[in-house]
Amino acid sequence: MSKLIFKTPCSTFTLESIMCCIFGIKPFDVAVYLTLLKEGTSRVNTIAELLNRDRSTVQRSLQNLVNVGLVKRKQVNLKVGGYFYNYEAIPFSEVQSIIVDTMEEWCREVKKWITKIEDKDLEKYIEELKNN
Repeated sequence: MSKLIFKTPCSTFTLESIMCCIFGIKPFDVAVYLTLLKEGTSRVNTIAELLNRDRSTVQRSLQNLVNVGLVKRKQVNLKVGGYFYNYEAIPFSEVQSIIVDTMEEWCREVKKWITKIEDKDLEKYIEELKNN
């Protein structure tokens, strides 16, 4: 997969950096999500082997992804007793929608905020900068 790169005067954006920002996750969480998306429903051990990481590391990442809604967890009960979990990534189209909606809301809020700044606010800001 080629990297999506969007350059602005402020920064260079990648899919990874945008997902980290929007969902508050780490780069490794993005790797786990994308691997799960590619492989389909999987167990922790499968993802750990594919990413060559410890099971516990992948487990923490999957928990982060479940917490932010990017991954769903389903318990599978064994007939002989016990259980295990299967993990499934939500479709990327849903991720795209969440990202676009979040960015649009952010833009609306920044526009409202920036238009309310007055000269007296700038003077206070300059004084704060001098004191820091």
